[in-house]
Amino acid sequence: MGSFNLQDFLQALTYNPANPLMYQSVTFFLLFGVFYLLYSVCFNSRPLRNGILLLFSLYFYYKLSGLFVFILIAMATSDYLIGHGMHRSKKSSAKNLLLALSVIINVGALFYYKYTNFLLETWTGIVSPGAEPLVLKIIQPIGISYFVFKTLTYVFDIHREMIEKPEKSWFRYVLFVSFFPNILAGPISKARDLLPQFISKPDISKKALSMGIFLIMLGLIKKIAVADYIAANFVDRIFESPEFFTGLDAFMASYGAMTQLFFDFAGYTDMMVGFGFLMGFTIEHNFNKPFLAGNISEFWRRWHITLYNWLNEYLYQPLAFAWRRWKLAGAMLAVFLTFFISGLWHGAAITFVVWGLLHGTAIAWDVFSSSTRKKVQKKMPKALYKVISIIITFHFLVFTSVLLKAKTFGDALDFWKKMFSEVDFGMFSKWFGIYSAPFLIMIIALILQWLPNKMYTAIFNFFKSWHWAIKALAFAVLVIILYQLYILEAMPFIYIQF
Repeated sequence: MGSFNLQDFLQALTYNPANPLMYQSVTFFLLFGVFYLLYSVCFNSRPLRNGILLLFSLYFYYKLSGLFVFILIAMATSDYLIGHGMHRSKKSSAKNLLLALSVIINVGALFYYKYTNFLLETWTGIVSPGAEPLVLKIIQPIGISYFVFKTLTYVFDIHREMIEKPEKSWFRYVLFVSFFPNILAGPISKARDLLPQFISKPDISKKALSMGIFLIMLGLIKKIAVADYIAANFVDRIFESPEFFTGLDAFMASYGAMTQLFFDFAGYTDMMVGFGFLMGFTIEHNFNKPFLAGNISEFWRRWHITLYNWLNEYLYQPLAFAWRRWKLAGAMLAVFLTFFISGLWHGAAITFVVWGLLHGTAIAWDVFSSSTRKKVQKKMPKALYKVISIIITFHFLVFTSVLLKAKTFGDALDFWKKMFSEVDFGMFSKWFGIYSAPFLIMIIALILQWLPNKMYTAIFNFFKSWHWAIKALAFAVLVIILYQLYILEAMPFIYIQF
């Protein structure tokens, strides 16, 4: 048995770009255990409680992005000061100027870190096709897309006077921006919802603790047993080298890609909401059975709900109001611009832009075909119409998910061509013999996702009735089983890249 090495231990606590800290890692759970013990000891003192939470949140972000933690603090400080300046300003022109300053700082930082090379490559492709584009060595701070949107909610709401008084404490505002359960990939909490929770004493009931543990366990299952398993054993190998696989492989991989994306992100969200419950905070859920949506408009009300609400409240509605004189044309233009930005927000690549525009087109179709669809609905049983609508919507999601996995738009076109022109369903039995395990996991996971909420409520109520010792044992056993079954290196959450 080796002896304890202080230098190795201290080095493990520092930022390692080759091995950033991940929520599903054993290291994170050990660090969270130490933090939670200190948090519990300091729970009755608001300054100490928030201080411990702030230090852990900043340390967690440091373990993710190293010295970029100072960028996060600087941007939070900027909006903290702008919020106070906006509140003190009597003239609307001064308020507008400060709002513009905040947008320039936040969106400017986002564009510099995330989109500079994309713009350089696009510009080179336009003016000098075939030329080697200039690529700058720019490292993107992890989670910048999320904490920029989060801090902008504070400035927008002060400007609209939905927040009557700015946050007094700089420490609390930095805590809001860096809050570790949603710094990495959301949910995107609004300042008016999360900031007040740092002022009042969190309510940690037995039910909240049970819910927290239950959701963390559920999130780990979704992430490791479903998303990571089908990715490592099927989806990723097809998308990385589609030329070595059949059309049937590509066709089935598109279903796997959408399934992986959902269970990866839903698992992450479950865990974050669970950590929030353990600390006494309410974090918004991001999903509401999105694969039961009957059209893309409904899908976006069920999928990545906090992003949809942000885009709807702070982008689409102001644009639609500004262009209201153009009536339906103005509303549709606002939809396309919103989803263009949504696609670009997800990633600096043409594939993401096309993905966003396709979703915008689908929503426009929902609007223009509304009266026709109502006539069709009257001519068939309501249940049948609903099932057909869900199937069509699900397949739109499946086939557009190729854009989220393909490296380039050309790769996506080649993948679609292979899917639709080279498929031989007669090979399915042979295919199933190779990929039976990931296929069955995918099917079972989707079926469980379609179960009614009351069944999940019944499972939780059964779990809640257990003794605390049994709950702790169940959690430990689950972690051991998951990490024993899944022996590959842990995969980062997909939405980190967005």
